[in-house]
Amino acid sequence: MKRIKKLDKSVSNKIAAGEVVERPASVVKELLENSIDANSTSIVIEIKDAGKSYIRVSDNGIGIYREDISLAFERHATSKIYTDEEIYNIKSLGFRGEALASIASVSNAEVITRTVDDEYGMKVELMGGEIINESSLGCPNGTTIVIKDLFYNTPARHKFLKSNSTETNYISSIVNNIALSHPEISFRYIVNNKNVFTTQGNNDLFSTIYTIYGKENAQNLIEIGGEEDTIKLRGFISNTTYTRGNRQLQIAFVNGRYVKSRVISKAIDSAYNTLIPHNRFAICFLYIDIPSNKIDVNIHPAKTEIRFRDEKQVSNFIYKCLRDKLLKTNLIPDINIGKMKNRKVENEFKYINFDKEKELDSSEQLSISVKDKKDTFFKNHKKVEGRSVEREEYYPKQEDNRNQNENNIVDDVKERYSAKETREEAEIGKIFKEIFISDKPKEIVKPKIEELKEPEEHLLDNINIVGQIFSTYIIYEKDDKMFLIDQHAAHERILYEKFMNNYLKSEIISQILLDPIIVELNYLDKNIIMGNRNIFMRLGYKIEEFGYNTIILREVPIMFGGPVAKKFFLEVAENLNNDSKNGYEYRIERIIQMSCKKAIKASDNLYDIEIEKLIEDLKGLENPFTCPHGRPVIVSITKSEIERKFLRT
Repeated sequence: MKRIKKLDKSVSNKIAAGEVVERPASVVKELLENSIDANSTSIVIEIKDAGKSYIRVSDNGIGIYREDISLAFERHATSKIYTDEEIYNIKSLGFRGEALASIASVSNAEVITRTVDDEYGMKVELMGGEIINESSLGCPNGTTIVIKDLFYNTPARHKFLKSNSTETNYISSIVNNIALSHPEISFRYIVNNKNVFTTQGNNDLFSTIYTIYGKENAQNLIEIGGEEDTIKLRGFISNTTYTRGNRQLQIAFVNGRYVKSRVISKAIDSAYNTLIPHNRFAICFLYIDIPSNKIDVNIHPAKTEIRFRDEKQVSNFIYKCLRDKLLKTNLIPDINIGKMKNRKVENEFKYINFDKEKELDSSEQLSISVKDKKDTFFKNHKKVEGRSVEREEYYPKQEDNRNQNENNIVDDVKERYSAKETREEAEIGKIFKEIFISDKPKEIVKPKIEELKEPEEHLLDNINIVGQIFSTYIIYEKDDKMFLIDQHAAHERILYEKFMNNYLKSEIISQILLDPIIVELNYLDKNIIMGNRNIFMRLGYKIEEFGYNTIILREVPIMFGGPVAKKFFLEVAENLNNDSKNGYEYRIERIIQMSCKKAIKASDNLYDIEIEKLIEDLKGLENPFTCPHGRPVIVSITKSEIERKFLRT
């Protein structure tokens, strides 16, 4: 009796599906990547029941040739690569040749496709990975793949799926990222028959971000770009006043592929270090172009992780591009003291009285006439004669402008149906028409980012110092603006940069101990420390083994005027173990702590000469905008805002 047997194709496909098709979002990802590789310019994604019962991806790409359709659903069948050398020069998103076979093996699938060389298209139906029907029909160029009843034949996998809202969120994240990675393609995303968004497909990255993530996120972004050797970077990053509590909007693409990379994440953190508060994270949309032979995208089945050949070069390049742009941008927060607490961004009115209406912002576009709003207002409010009456909160229902042009189909679409087309062909035609629907959002204008002027005109030049309030804030005026400086935060930044410069310019001085320190450890910690002995040497420690699980400290570094011994050594050792921080980051924290302790405190009264010296020192800093903890040093209020508060405008 044979103990080793070759697995049946259906079994091996289901096993492969366990790696490739983790959940409905995995299906959407694989199908979208195939559509992009097919040179599509318009793609429609539709899901129902969180993708569990229905997923459809339609495109206007090159299609699948008739003779290749059956091969497309075989394992390790692909048109992307042919030799092993090509694996290291991959430019397409998909290349493993497992996706369609794995997806089809755990679902019921339909494929409708036509190439430009064919007079008519072809429809293929599959059940559990096996082709059960093939037929010809009329359809435009491109491919539509419909996946129904996902995991119907693997009920155990279906039970592990989460709630519909959670699974929909996974899919939305995939669609968002892929739409961002290809702004030159128009994406339409439909969930349970409702249009979520439609991107313009005009290769305008900012408008794509605006469409997907909204006005508030987009208007707090700064455009960046850079090039070094063979690496290029472009994208958008948030200013230092607009942060989030997680990294979800730190999105990076390498050669058009969405990736997760600790190298990129650490570079972003380093660039924003001391510019934003602790445990807050910037928004970043980064696009990196690098020769394909300098990366490895084949280290994860889902191809979301990536390995760089020279991680240090990539990290330093990203850090430099982001840091330089941030420090060249005016990062002073502008306070809008007249902003209403519940103010809506658009479609908002304030009625001063019944005879005269006043717009909150004349620049806002009004989608509903004033008369219509007045009529609604009169119906809901009783008129009070003899005095002005402010309205109660009234916000009109916002209409989804994205759906207004849903039926405007491009005139030059060539439909290939006979006069006696069947009901099935009509339905297929309806599906394909959607990829040509003109459902573009209105033109989006990028926000103007105020960049710093040349050094001869610094933000702190030619100012009029007014004085100090609350023994904490310094007031000065310039160019129709009033500025407030937090004296403690400003002095913290001054001392921090002074200590950092002194530290970076000099080598660490070590002190030989007359009474060496013995440190007892467990076996694992000792091995980690001895394996990273060079790190401790650079920190100024001289360590030696001293028995089975013991080491001895012969020398310790002198930092900030005193020796740093056992406690700091153990902190570094612990974090080498959990890989959360390195020795350099600990030294930075010590410098921050030192600058904080020695800085001028809030409630300290300052003489005029001390205020002038503080501002003069602030002018010479690389970053005068935030303290080392990321809090703002300077905020501004415009003259017009103050006048508005006094009803002078």
